Amino acid sequence: MLKRISITKMKLRYYAAFLIFVLAYQGCGIFETRDPQDPESIRSTYFPPTSADLVIDNLSYSIQEKNSGNYNKCLSSENFRYLPDSRSQLQYEQIFINWNILSEKNYLDNLISRQEGGNSSAVLFLDNERLTQFSSDSAGYQADYIFVFQHNQANIPKSSRGRMSLILATDSDELFYIRRWEDFRQNDTDFTWSEFKANFSN
Repeated sequence: MLKRISITKMKLRYYAAFLIFVLAYQGCGIFETRDPQDPESIRSTYFPPTSADLVIDNLSYSIQEKNSGNYNKCLSSENFRYLPDSRSQLQYEQIFINWNILSEKNYLDNLISRQEGGNSSAVLFLDNERLTQFSSDSAGYQADYIFVFQHNQANIPKSSRGRMSLILATDSDELFYIRRWEDFRQNDTDFTWSEFKANFSN
């Protein structure tokens, strides 16, 4: 049975408009320095992942809210594997050879600690989404992504793009998590999410 959870047309229009806004005004103050956020006031939007689509919602919110704890709660603590795009696999072989769930948290914590001005915007855009329900406890998900994070590291792009392919399944708690995450480069000039992860791995 095929189940599709594409974001609504209204949401797609919102994403498209927001992306245009980001790209058009990035140099005009939208990402100007703001006062650092009090760690005690970190936002946390997280839904118990009783279905595969809620994992995708949680992943998007964790990026937007820069919440590495919720980000890692999207990944299976029992069986998680990340497969970078083929070029990144060759270029950063020593980084990805033992990549695990702790590596995921470390890279995002490092990225958050290097926010532009101590507090900056982050967003995950998803398009051409497709969710295939394999069974009651497993599903596959594919989407084109644009991941934007305003950091302060020179010579590293602040946005990445590619296509992600996920296998989602339930763990022993009967909740859904990402078991397998594979990254794909769609154009030679793209800076992928894998490259973000490698560059902020330490």
